[in-house]
Amino acid sequence: MELFWLFVGIGIGAIATSACWVSWNYAKQRHKRKFRKRSHNGFKNRSIHSLKSWAENLNQNSRLERESSESIAPDDDEVESLLAKIVEVAPIGYIQVDQDNRLAICNERAATMMGIANHHHGLLRKPFLLQLIRSYELDHLVEKTRALSHSDRVDWVFHPAIPDPANPVPQMGRPIRAHSIYLGRGQVGIFLEDRQEAIAITQQRDRWTSDIAHELKTPLTSIRLVAEMIESRVDASAKIWVERLLGEVERMTKLVQDLLEIGQMDVGIAPPLNLKEVNLSILIQAVWLTLEPLANRKQVKLNHIGDRSLTWLLDESRIYRLLLNLCDNSIKHSPSLQSITIKTSVVDSTLHIETIDAGDGFPEEALPYIFDRFYQIDLSRTRSGLDRGGSGLGLAIVRQIVTLHHGAIDAKNHPETGGAWITISIPTQTNFATTTL
Repeated sequence: MELFWLFVGIGIGAIATSACWVSWNYAKQRHKRKFRKRSHNGFKNRSIHSLKSWAENLNQNSRLERESSESIAPDDDEVESLLAKIVEVAPIGYIQVDQDNRLAICNERAATMMGIANHHHGLLRKPFLLQLIRSYELDHLVEKTRALSHSDRVDWVFHPAIPDPANPVPQMGRPIRAHSIYLGRGQVGIFLEDRQEAIAITQQRDRWTSDIAHELKTPLTSIRLVAEMIESRVDASAKIWVERLLGEVERMTKLVQDLLEIGQMDVGIAPPLNLKEVNLSILIQAVWLTLEPLANRKQVKLNHIGDRSLTWLLDESRIYRLLLNLCDNSIKHSPSLQSITIKTSVVDSTLHIETIDAGDGFPEEALPYIFDRFYQIDLSRTRSGLDRGGSGLGLAIVRQIVTLHHGAIDAKNHPETGGAWITISIPTQTNFATTTL
């Protein structure tokens, strides 16, 4: 009997133990399912939150970039308004015409220079340029800029129209420099520069230079007379110094004479020309013979291209001086073992003289001032011996001589050699009386 109850107790214990294990395992599995569900929901919530944050950041950055771009790049109306303000307050005159030559823009400075009254009201009707500014030079500049589609420049003296033809009042001319710019679609912009003050300063400088030249002429003559008198009385060892002194006096005397002649041209007193038939080839050879010591030192050769029998009615002494100055400059600025070319020809009853060297040429920014007196391209360069000089008057005198012969002169760089290229055009002088200096 005791054995029976023992087995009964063991069975009941096994059943209870199994029930406890099943209950515990069921609770454990249920807990795991709840944990996985909460984790999934949490991850899902975090992913959605991250996506929303990313989208919000993206929208915010886009908005900031859009606002920044709008602040940097204003619309067309704002740009046009800003440019109009800049043009109006600019210290230089500006006008702009459309494809029909109607005046579209004119600032206050330009209106004052060109004598346009109430220009703001007048621009509403968009008048033609010639209705307000009667200037052939300005109209020609506009047409040339439009035809060639690139910038150009012109200097002229503008004479305003007489306001009341019945009661004419003399109008003072105003020197103007105009720079054009092609804007596309037939539109042309013109910058107007008042040159009155600059010309007044230049004239004052020229008068001062002429006065100084007059004052120097007498003492230089006295120095030359003294030097010539003592030249025969000094020892042979000291003669070289007297000869050097005489050379310097001669150079200063020529400089003074050049200044006086240029001063006469400035006030409209043209020195008379001694015109005669001149053989250009013989004259060029004579010039080169004078410069031969300088040319031989650098081993520079002359290359003359042209008819050896070509003659022209010229002032021989002045053309000699012209060629001497041009060749002297070419030799000084040419490399060794190079050639200087002089071309002479006649085209349409006009004599053409060209000088071409193989030097460094002219800087582009210096080309407008090449023929101005006292203008030097390289002020830092020092010269010695035969290269000494450099007064800045050589090309100014060349232009003066060409002007006396009613010709034209131009300076640029040769496309092949890269050196200086001077072109001179002198018309036939048969219409001018031959005079004697």
